This record gives sequence, structure tokens and C-alpha cells, in this order.
Amino acid sequence: MFIVRFLRFVCGYVRFHVNGVFIERFLNLASRNGIHLWNGTKTQTQYTGYTLMSQYKKLRPFAKKTGVQMRIEERFGWPVWRRKYRRRVGFVAGILLFFGILTFLGNFVWTIEVVGNETVSSDEILDYLKEEGLKVGSYKKALNPRELERKTLLELKELSWIAVNITGSTVTVEVNERILPPDMYLDNDKACNIVARYSGQIDSMNIYDGQSDLKVGDTVLAGDLIVSGIVEDGKGQTRFVHARADIKAYTEYEIKIEVPLRQVKRVQTGEKSIKKYLQILTWRVPLFWEKDREENYDFRQTTIPFAPFGLSTPFAVVEENRVYYTQETVEYNAVQAKEEALRLLQEQEKIQLEEANILERELSGSEEKGIYLLKASYLCIMEIGREQEIFLER
Repeated sequence: MFIVRFLRFVCGYVRFHVNGVFIERFLNLASRNGIHLWNGTKTQTQYTGYTLMSQYKKLRPFAKKTGVQMRIEERFGWPVWRRKYRRRVGFVAGILLFFGILTFLGNFVWTIEVVGNETVSSDEILDYLKEEGLKVGSYKKALNPRELERKTLLELKELSWIAVNITGSTVTVEVNERILPPDMYLDNDKACNIVARYSGQIDSMNIYDGQSDLKVGDTVLAGDLIVSGIVEDGKGQTRFVHARADIKAYTEYEIKIEVPLRQVKRVQTGEKSIKKYLQILTWRVPLFWEKDREENYDFRQTTIPFAPFGLSTPFAVVEENRVYYTQETVEYNAVQAKEEALRLLQEQEKIQLEEANILERELSGSEEKGIYLLKASYLCIMEIGREQEIFLER
């Protein structure tokens, strides 16, 4: 539809009015002779519609033949502009220069988008593409999308597929990430033992590869060998393997939480402001006159690209929504510090003991040099095996 409107603008068109008794006959003659009319409104003796300037002249014989009266109400399009501004050379030159600049800028890349990634960051992908020549301001004809795809797949092993699509001045990088197995063990080709990460009493043992003389109920110390990667077969021959096992033991564990009794916290003032900048490539020009306030604030940034007629340009308006805050010193008493320490302890339990079966927990708190110290001692059943590579002389 945009193309149709654009062509009408270039050719020029008119809104005209027809008055008479034989409106229907007039319109039928126009239609049979291939004259295009649009957006018409009709009553019994009147008609108002639009047609191209060149076709309006062809309607006059039909108006004379049917006895209707026809007149132009308004003219539109480039021919009208050209006639109106033919003596304003600067104005016309400015328009031509504007479109010329847009056409020139269309030869460069002004926007790069990465879609489809979850674990691999967009910055990592863009940094590598930048090394290969794809960046904001790159000349489009100098880019080889297929070569960029090939090199990126070879370099970024986390990706299984990539497509670099250039549309106008926007480059869209579509990726699929490789599904990697969980990093549970050392490389399979490396011989290793399994040693104790913590001291404890073995509760269960599931040995998948390797050899062990220990059994359930035995006690081990941190660093002790549990499963050996050096295996001797029935013929007395020795081989080296990658030991694998699931070893759980009763063990003691400790978490310490420190809460300063005097802390500096951020308090929002409730004041907000919006600051706008004109961004040209990587440079920013403030669009506000007042001096930027030297205060602390959080902000949310929105970038609005300048893209007339759908053409990408290196210009954009950046809008910062700022929320101001002050820093205040907060002092905790013993009760408040303990409550904060317990909250932090719950967070650490979820991180450090997520897969452990906690049997007992003992808490003790004390104040030392302006700090509330909370110690949590646990008796739990947890995985204690840790792989340790066997270094062989070659």
C-alpha cells in the first residue's frame, strides 16, 4: 500500500467534484476506459473522488458527453510541490541532500541484534564478530555473512548454528546453542582417583568405575583416597581408569555469617527525572540545558532509533528514567542483626547445602568488634567425593 501511495505522490493526483443528473453513466464510461478513481463518495446528483492528474484530463470528454459539470477541488503530490517551491532552490536542495545522506548511510550497519541465545551472552558473540569486522559503522558490501558464520561456529563451541542476516542497515544474528553434557567429571581420557572433599563416616557407596577397599560405615578424612583409578585385574595387570562414584557420608559442615552493626544503605528519595540524549554512534549529546545533578541514582534506559521511512541511521534518542536515592548510615541492635544474619543464612543454605540431607543444626551468635557473627554447625548426609587427576610420567 505504501508503494501505491508513493507512486500517486510522485505522479500527482487531484480531488475533484462532479455535479449532474447522469453521474452513474459518467462513472461507467470512466471505468470502461481504464481510468482509476478511488475514495469516492456519491449521492444521486453529486460525486467527489480522487484520480491521477494525467487521467483527470481524460475525464473531460465523458463529462461533456453525459452533461455533468466537473471541477478540481485540490491538487496533491510532487508536481504541486515542484511548482510551489521551484524558486526556493535551497529548500529543494535540502530535501535532495537529506535523501542523499539517508541513501549514503544505508550502505553501513547501524544496528546489530542477537536473538536465540540464552547461556552465551550477546556481548561475547558481538565481541567476536567485532574482531571479524562486523560492528556498528561497518560497510555492508565489505561483509561476508557466510564467512562470519563459519568462523564464529569454529570459535564459539557453545553454538550449534548461526545465521547473519543483513536487512537494510540492521544485522540480525540468529543463533542456536549447543546442548552440552553437564560438567560432572574430568575429561574421560584422564585417569583420576576420587578423594574425600570433607571428613566423615560413609553412608552409601555407588562405584561406577575404579576400585575401592572401603565400605559403608568406614571413616575418612578430608583428602583420603576413596576410589582408586589404578585397577588391577585377575591376571595381575594394572590399568589406569577415570574413577567414577557416588559417595555420601555423615559429615559436619559449618557456615559463618557476618553482619556489621553499622551499615550504609540506599534510601530512595521519591524524586524522579527523565534525561534525553542524542546518540550518534557511540557519542552522546545531552538534550537538556540544566546542569546534570551530582546525586546518586538508579536508571532505566530506553533507546529510540531514528529510522525515517524505515531506513536505519546512526542516530537515536536515548531516554534515561532516573530514580534518585541517598546513602544513610543504619545501626543494628543485637536483635536486628540476628534477624538479618538468619535471613542471610537461609540464602547460603540453599546455595551450599541444596543437595544435602540436614540432620542437625546448631546456631551460636556473638558480637565482635562491631560485627554480629552467626555460626551454624550442621550434621548432614552429603556427597563428599572429589575427582583428583593421576599424573602419569610419559
